[in-house]
Amino acid sequence: MSIEVIGVVGAGTMGSGIAQMFAEKGLTTRLWDRTEELTRRGVDAIRKRLDKSVEKGTISAEAAAESLTRLHPAASLAEFADADLVIEAIFEDCAAKTALYRQLEEIVRADTLIGSNTSSLSVTDLSGTLARPERFLGLHFFNPPTRLALVEVITTAAFQAERLQEVNDLLQRCGKQPVTVKDSPGFIVNRLLLPLINEAARLVDSGVASPADIDTAMRLGTLHPAGPLQVADLIGLDICCDILQKLASSLDNPNYLPSAALTNRVAAGKLGRKSGCGFYSY
Repeated sequence: MSIEVIGVVGAGTMGSGIAQMFAEKGLTTRLWDRTEELTRRGVDAIRKRLDKSVEKGTISAEAAAESLTRLHPAASLAEFADADLVIEAIFEDCAAKTALYRQLEEIVRADTLIGSNTSSLSVTDLSGTLARPERFLGLHFFNPPTRLALVEVITTAAFQAERLQEVNDLLQRCGKQPVTVKDSPGFIVNRLLLPLINEAARLVDSGVASPADIDTAMRLGTLHPAGPLQVADLIGLDICCDILQKLASSLDNPNYLPSAALTNRVAAGKLGRKSGCGFYSY
């Protein structure tokens, strides 16, 4: 079966970025959030990003306009009835996610795949709440989804293994590189990246070096395209803290607990790029 119609739930940074990516790649894409205002903001953000790409010359005005014709803001989840794949990209709350899945299962077809963009919750635990866990998987995109090629594909023991090829075909059609990951805390990237960010933040706590020098050292000394604290600001320091807390809990390891350099900034509202200030000012 070919996946042609995509539904995205959650019109925030990740959800709108995922929806934009699919619309740009030629797929009919429906975007919904819990209020009309949030959905509108998501569509507006997509339009602004496309306009900026046109200004930069990275896409044509015609291509941007065509992408918008494939993007459909949904007034309700009922408009996802024809979706071949629905991707949930709401906040990291297990109860909110599982309540959404129950709603979706009453609307979508029996063969519709449901994926979660979760970065820190157990895909197995989430799938256990579905009436049809065999159609559920993790699809972890990275920010910004329109540019970063990686997608972590997380399956469970219940997932219908023969459908994995459909998912991989879709992602490769969209220029993505899927990697298959066993369900485990942090999957691959966050399990490796967040401890690096945390240790860099601890160097700041200890006064070993400035954020700029730490990032410069990692860029030039380890061939990283961006330093860990720059990446933390891009992810959002609040999200970094949340993932680290979940890793510490799920792995029963206090070494993952977020450093003071992270928690203090979050407490002060310094969340990174999205707030205009984190380890750097924007």
